[in-house]
Amino acid sequence: MNGRAPLLAPATALALAAAALAPSTAAGQEEEEERILRACRQLGQAELEVGIEGMIRDDESRVPLPGATVLIRYEAQRGMPTPEDVRVEADERGRYQVCGLEAFREIRVRPNYRSRRGKERKVELDRSQFVDLEVDMGDAAFVVLSVVDAADGRPVAGAQIDFSPLPVAGVTDTLGRVAFRSMPPLTYGLRVAHIGYAPLETEINILTDQRAEFRVELNTRAIALAPIEVRVTGRDPFLLTSGFYERRQSIDEGYFATHPEMDQFIHLGQVFQFKRELSIRYRRNQLILLNGRPASRLGFNRRNLSELKFDTVRGIEAYRCSEAPPEIMNQVPNTMLLTDCNLIAIWTY
Repeated sequence: MNGRAPLLAPATALALAAAALAPSTAAGQEEEEERILRACRQLGQAELEVGIEGMIRDDESRVPLPGATVLIRYEAQRGMPTPEDVRVEADERGRYQVCGLEAFREIRVRPNYRSRRGKERKVELDRSQFVDLEVDMGDAAFVVLSVVDAADGRPVAGAQIDFSPLPVAGVTDTLGRVAFRSMPPLTYGLRVAHIGYAPLETEINILTDQRAEFRVELNTRAIALAPIEVRVTGRDPFLLTSGFYERRQSIDEGYFATHPEMDQFIHLGQVFQFKRELSIRYRRNQLILLNGRPASRLGFNRRNLSELKFDTVRGIEAYRCSEAPPEIMNQVPNTMLLTDCNLIAIWTY
């Protein structure tokens, strides 16, 4: 099946792992009230006006109901005019908000979703507040979706399942199945997608208190991938990311060595002892960096560097601080005189 498919018919139900939406938790009452007040003040409402906000959900499954409407009616009070009814619509998350309501009045709030009327709530407008609403969509259904390869019937694991208009989604398991334990009865739009397959869009009709399995077949789709160029450079990947090789090319007066170039030594102390560049030329006023950071901050100095595991050393570089590039100089303390400073950077993994 490609593109838009006809309405799916249910098969025998099977018990599988569930995929469900968990209801969100509400914040503290004072914080909620202040947030609603702040939003209403931004809309330029008067001080003697309040606001309400909340979620509209199916009362059994707790699934949000995007696009649900809310009707607000004021209770009549003797000697006072009755304001007009207020109607608002929930957003794509099932959340609604109303500002500019008259404070210290009593209202009745009722949600509606399509042809279903929700439970009416009586609210005292003594403050801005959260008012969550519910609509009885009918007894929820237990639905299992099976996704298979149209060519050979093999299960398709990892397929993304998205329903509309309600925000219900899931991913198929290794058996190509996903279960939704509490689906409000409704005609849903269904989209099934998986890399390597043509996405499928169809409709399924979920009935009240239904237990059913729906089977979806996906057709394979050829995917053109850009060619991949592989280069074998013989360079250490860790040193590549640290900029070691770039500095080796750009700094003329310096010492650079990778681990294979130091394989005749047993430990790091021998490198400092027998390599002329390190033992004589760069032995005074040393600033030693370990993986780009001052070694002293990591508990190391010139005397205990031999404690480093030599097989983890990927490379060493040494030069005068005045020749160090910006990414290295950023680690040099401001108190150190650069005119008589020698930098030694050790890279490990």
